[in-house]
Amino acid sequence: MEPDEDLAICVSGLTKRYGDFTAVDGLDLNVRRREFVGLLGPNGAGKSTTLKAISGLLTPTSGTILINGIDSRDHKNAMTRVGCVIETPMPYPSYTPAEMLTYAGKMHGIPKDEIRVRARDVLEELRMWSWRDKKIGGFSKGMRQRVTIAASLIHNPEIVLLDEPTSGLDPRGMIEVRQILKGLKSSGLTLVISTHMLKEVSELCTSMTMMNHGREVVSGNVADLVHGMSGKGTVALDTRVAKDVPPGFLKDLATLPGVAGVESTGPRSFKTTFSGSDEQQSAIVDFIQSHGLMLLSMSESGKDLESLYMSLTDEEAGA
Repeated sequence: MEPDEDLAICVSGLTKRYGDFTAVDGLDLNVRRREFVGLLGPNGAGKSTTLKAISGLLTPTSGTILINGIDSRDHKNAMTRVGCVIETPMPYPSYTPAEMLTYAGKMHGIPKDEIRVRARDVLEELRMWSWRDKKIGGFSKGMRQRVTIAASLIHNPEIVLLDEPTSGLDPRGMIEVRQILKGLKSSGLTLVISTHMLKEVSELCTSMTMMNHGREVVSGNVADLVHGMSGKGTVALDTRVAKDVPPGFLKDLATLPGVAGVESTGPRSFKTTFSGSDEQQSAIVDFIQSHGLMLLSMSESGKDLESLYMSLTDEEAGA
């Protein structure tokens, strides 16, 4: 396998077996530099096993992994610019965030003076600076997770691997961690996260690989995958107007080309089931305006990520 300079991670034919059980089955995965990639799938899909293989925490049965063009079997050199949080390790409760980052910095061989500067930068970036001298044992789960992410960033990695970064957190903790990860996009990091939460992928990632039973179900740009799936069926057009919808209007709207159905959702709102072309959708807008209703909004919702995932995994099960 020849290195591609544009790829941060290149996985080819990754397989991991435990006796008769195959956790990952011939997986190919390409992660481009500065890309946020999600490994999406239910528990047991092979996501964590994949990240463990990339990070060197387990040895694959077969397959090849290149990290920044370096074979992962050369672990020391391959992992030099990689940060990991695998299986949500908990930071030492008797440490403070500052002490935890000092410890992590020493593990990476960073000079003492540089650790101090880098620790401050990372703690400020993760909104933890004011907590730097508090004992971690008194932190919430979300705060402790932020400390582990901070520790993974102390050596200024180019690639970060996060395994279920919001698992076990309450809703507030999930939101806080996701906001932190969104903030890292501007830093030029390459991020790979595993998750079973569709919302997480749609909010954080530009690309995704859906996995099921250790195999890839589909892979590609998040928006393109969802849009492509929506194009295979109908979409719902949720419409709001500034005036009350007059009698007979919805019945007439239902006769337009591409309109499969119309239902009222309020005196000044309605939903149109639509499967036509862009030109036919534009004709709906013209029809609304011609009746003097003053269009306020028309939002399109097709098959979302959850529908896409369920559809594709159902297809795989049927096959």
